Amino acid sequence: MTDNGHEDRVLGLPEELHALVGRAEEVRAVESALSSPLASGIVIEGEIGIGKTLLAREIHRRRGARDLWVCGDRVHSRVPFGAFGLLVDLDGDSSTLLSRIVTALTEAEPEPVVFVDDAQHLDEDSVRVLSQLAIDRAIRLVVIVRRSTVGERTPFVDLVDEQVLEHIVLEVLEPAPFRALMEDFLGGIAAQGAVDIVRFHSGGNPGKMLELLRYTRRKNRFLHRQGVWLLDGLDVDYDDRARDFTRVDLTQYSEEEKEALELVVLAGEIDVELMLSAGLGRAADALVAVGELRIEERGSRVYVAMENHASETIRHTVPLGRSRQKYELVANHQDSPSEYARILRAEWALGCGARLDEQSLIDAARIAYRHGEWHRALRLLAEIPTDRMAAHELFDLARLYCDSGKPPLGLDVLAQCVEKACCPGVVVESLVIWMNLDPGFNSPAISIEDFYRALERLRTAEDAPPVSTCTGGDIDVDTAWTLFPRVAALFSDPPGDQERLLEEIFDTSLPETFRVLAALRHASDRLNAGRGGEAFEALSFTRSTYRSLGTGMLLLKMMQVRILVQEGRLDEAKARLRALPTHDIAYLAARSGPSDLLWAQVHLFEGRLPEAARALRAGVEALGYWHQNPLLAVALGTIEHISMIRGEIDAADDYHARAEQLPRTGLFLEQERARILGLVARAMRTADPRYENELREMLAAAEHDGAHGVAALITLLLFRHFDAVDPERMCRLAPLGTDYEFRLLRKLGPALRDRDGDALLDFVTAFGASMPDLAAKCRAMAKGFHSGGRGEARPSEWLRTADQLTNRERQISSLIVSGKSNAEIAEELGVALRTVEGHTYRLYRKLGITRRHEVAEAVARLEAQVDGGPRPATDRVE
Repeated sequence: MTDNGHEDRVLGLPEELHALVGRAEEVRAVESALSSPLASGIVIEGEIGIGKTLLAREIHRRRGARDLWVCGDRVHSRVPFGAFGLLVDLDGDSSTLLSRIVTALTEAEPEPVVFVDDAQHLDEDSVRVLSQLAIDRAIRLVVIVRRSTVGERTPFVDLVDEQVLEHIVLEVLEPAPFRALMEDFLGGIAAQGAVDIVRFHSGGNPGKMLELLRYTRRKNRFLHRQGVWLLDGLDVDYDDRARDFTRVDLTQYSEEEKEALELVVLAGEIDVELMLSAGLGRAADALVAVGELRIEERGSRVYVAMENHASETIRHTVPLGRSRQKYELVANHQDSPSEYARILRAEWALGCGARLDEQSLIDAARIAYRHGEWHRALRLLAEIPTDRMAAHELFDLARLYCDSGKPPLGLDVLAQCVEKACCPGVVVESLVIWMNLDPGFNSPAISIEDFYRALERLRTAEDAPPVSTCTGGDIDVDTAWTLFPRVAALFSDPPGDQERLLEEIFDTSLPETFRVLAALRHASDRLNAGRGGEAFEALSFTRSTYRSLGTGMLLLKMMQVRILVQEGRLDEAKARLRALPTHDIAYLAARSGPSDLLWAQVHLFEGRLPEAARALRAGVEALGYWHQNPLLAVALGTIEHISMIRGEIDAADDYHARAEQLPRTGLFLEQERARILGLVARAMRTADPRYENELREMLAAAEHDGAHGVAALITLLLFRHFDAVDPERMCRLAPLGTDYEFRLLRKLGPALRDRDGDALLDFVTAFGASMPDLAAKCRAMAKGFHSGGRGEARPSEWLRTADQLTNRERQISSLIVSGKSNAEIAEELGVALRTVEGHTYRLYRKLGITRRHEVAEAVARLEAQVDGGPRPATDRVE
């Protein structure tokens, strides 16, 4: 089972069995309890929708559906023995009623089992009869009971305490089965953002999740692109519907407790002093005892709510009049709320119709953006004209629009920001945003001349404010002038002097978006050098000084995870990928593509190729939809390569075409890796030697430039896919880096150089899971070394077990031997070039070769081995 749920797929599961996904251990526990000599059954406990009844019904079905099924009921709970009304006549002779009930419960052979659903609604007499029969071992019980609420006592708890009955609690689904169930229901791949938002609003409860997905499917609330279900982070209707659906059951609390909970949830935090003055102190303490609230020290002692999907439901379902009354109570109290509480109170004021000045709304919205609450920020700013905003406020609004998938609108606001710029720093920061989002300089709203004019205006302005009062760092106009060409260089040229980059990263007087750009380029360069770990400190420092939970912070976090994966610290990488700083629907949608891309990297390192391919498909679609070009290039290169490994030739061709449509300039992280993987995929697909030659040219250039990570990657891929055995280069590169490829080279190079079969097998044991094809190659070579030969780059078993060639493949092989190119073959056969490339790739795989000049020899060997076998297979009709 994978950590983010790309494994454990449940294909075509009937809808009525959906809630059994991820419950294998619980099924075994129930079946074990029904056969145990030490217990008389089991109690299955859990919240509404968690799947208790479905689990019991599956056990009941597996046992032949012959066992008694008793169901508690609110109405019958007031009738003595009311649960048995369908088994015996309760209006009959009262003197024999008990014996008739016992007979009905115990007459089954060979061993009576009674399933009791909704046991929390059983009357006391029914509970007493069932308990006594279980104690006497006259029956076995499967008790289904809703998790007890405050002040309630679970039926049959005494039997659990006395170990007469075993006890399991059904918890929410783990991420893996949750995603598997969600994807099976939707019928396709679910992007990580879609999984995150559904998991949040359902609380991981499968019943609530399925209900929410039924709404989603009925109303088309997810985007379906190329077989992937994406989250549209701008769909406020979906968010509101999800909150409305996820109703919290407040009936378990007293009126005072409900009032106290609503007050804290709405306000974000409430002073203990205010709660006491409102007469709700005791109720609030009771909620602290059950974990709904907590007390924190924030200058003064305050009550804080445990934020979850239920909190959002409360905020949207409190009646308007009561909400307004509570707001006035909080507004009239003098306190110093935290930043998050200020966000909630501003939104609360808008919702209940209270007056709030425009500047307070703007300030709250900027705070919301910094906290990753993008939707709240958009709602707070919805009615405020941009002409009444200052430059630094417009800058935050522009970033908000750009991060939320609205680049054109963001660039329009950015143009207003540059026109109003009151300090050089905000001009530089705006330049970074513009060059990232509009690398082709096509936006009609803004051009490079606007930035130069803004700096000229600031140079000549007599009333310019001190630089320290605005965003963008403490820089003057002259410094800003020097940063302009530097920004352009970081977007278009190799990063160059790493010492200078580090000075810029750690210089907090420089604009923060510029330092983020420098940190990302530094990290990408260090990965190219095979020393990603050296960039970790710079990334961490930049994160610690970056104020906004926006796209810049997202990219910094993802680059850190990428480095952790390269260093083999997969547990740390997984923990960071699981951690969600916010549950805002727009933020989760923007985070979806980068997250899926990195989960794919984790799966590749752990040898789960199908799961990696699914994650990459989701990542590519999400990155493309959200205009996240910095990561899209490497995602497309990786999936093109993976598609070829999986034999999905048409898909690889499509991804290559999409990569060709990317802008030629702009910030692309790990661009060299993307190019290398794309070249390898095209060389595999077309067998055109120019692609392999280009790889070798890149290899020579990388070694010359000190890009040892690039050189190590190319060296491994040439050996893996093209049988280029170069142990001397492997040994030379191995000590020059610390990333994953160098760990492979440190074992592989000496083993090949020394023709050490045992060392090769040790390499397979250590790394074979992540690359099964390379492991097979190394096993074959180890066998050759052990037999005293030179070792074969291709296992001879590939030829012995190869499928027979089809007629079309034999025809194409003859044309290849005659010296024709793929294009010439396509023209001669009257088929598309992609069709020929597909046949050629399958031909190469059957023959176990990688180059055109090897076709003749390989075909001859194959024919010799299959001589006298069955006739060639025929091609499918095309």
